[in-house]
Amino acid sequence: MPNFNPSLCLIPVLALLATGCAANGLQQAETLSDYRNLQTSDRRLLQVREWVDPQALRAVEAVYIPQAGIVPGVVEDSGVDPARFNRIVGKLNQTMCRRLARSGFQVTADPEMASHELRMTVTGFETTNRVSAGASRLIGFAIPGPLSPRIPIGIGALAVEGEMLDATDTQIAALAWSSRNHLVSSGGFSEIGDGYDLAQVFADSFGDLIVSARDSVDGARSETERGVCSAMFAAATAGDAEAPASP
Repeated sequence: MPNFNPSLCLIPVLALLATGCAANGLQQAETLSDYRNLQTSDRRLLQVREWVDPQALRAVEAVYIPQAGIVPGVVEDSGVDPARFNRIVGKLNQTMCRRLARSGFQVTADPEMASHELRMTVTGFETTNRVSAGASRLIGFAIPGPLSPRIPIGIGALAVEGEMLDATDTQIAALAWSSRNHLVSSGGFSEIGDGYDLAQVFADSFGDLIVSARDSVDGARSETERGVCSAMFAAATAGDAEAPASP
């Protein structure tokens, strides 16, 4: 009896996906207060537009991070339930808070106590195609190895803009960012799986920009009160019974 090759069973699935799940370019809006200083750069192997004023970061005493905004139409066009989409918002805020906190910035939940504000806005989003994610999982089972490659269609995408402003609303750091998840990412079976992963990537990237600039001028370091970052995730996902536990 000939050996059974499970990967052959994927061929009809891949053909079906290829006809209906190819992704278009990610649509995104402009939400920053100022774009004049932004320059094209490579950050974490991704081309972005960014700017930072290292000397201005020396004046940062405490940072307030309001809940990330969402450009009108982004959630509606995706078809995702708003409560579920807020998991992405929660992860964006929480990861940004933790990236700054562990690098010696004080993040405060009280805007009156802050010297600066860090604003983020989701400007574009594409869902993860759950059928292609499932087929990718089958490939992982059929082709064992250290990596779990994904079919290059139906992978979700996210676009986010962020900026740090001083008390006069003058921009001192900014990042305009857009990415589709990579071909060895998990993505999961959820339609927001890739967006959830990418929210963390954006926050870490923006944190890298800010922290590196602060350190380049030997800026002062401080501490964030315990529980502030977890509370950001809880606030964004309040009322979402399916929200994952946040450590």
